[in-house]
Amino acid sequence: MLTDAQKKELEQKLTASEKELTPQVEKLGEVPDFGSDVDQDQETDESEAFGNQLSIYQTFKSWLADIESALRKIGKGKYGVCEKCGKEISADILKINPESRLCKECKKKT
Repeated sequence: MLTDAQKKELEQKLTASEKELTPQVEKLGEVPDFGSDVDQDQETDESEAFGNQLSIYQTFKSWLADIESALRKIGKGKYGVCEKCGKEISADILKINPESRLCKECKKKT
């Protein structure tokens, strides 16, 4: 079971991650101005770069959602409980991945 000090430390870590990630997600979510290029190779490169940007955006957006969910759980006193089986998520897992939604056993099953 997590101590109050451990929960506070993890909450601080989650909050710091949220503050760092939020502007990155916002910036990655912006659609670049492709201009009116006539060069097909340049348009292809720009499209490929935007596709890569969208992939990173989706990954970061999902990560940010997990962080925000963990912070809400802390506020509700439900942090550290596996969403699948309802068992406690070990402190070792939460130290590595404080936004974890699953315990070690349920992670192995997915």
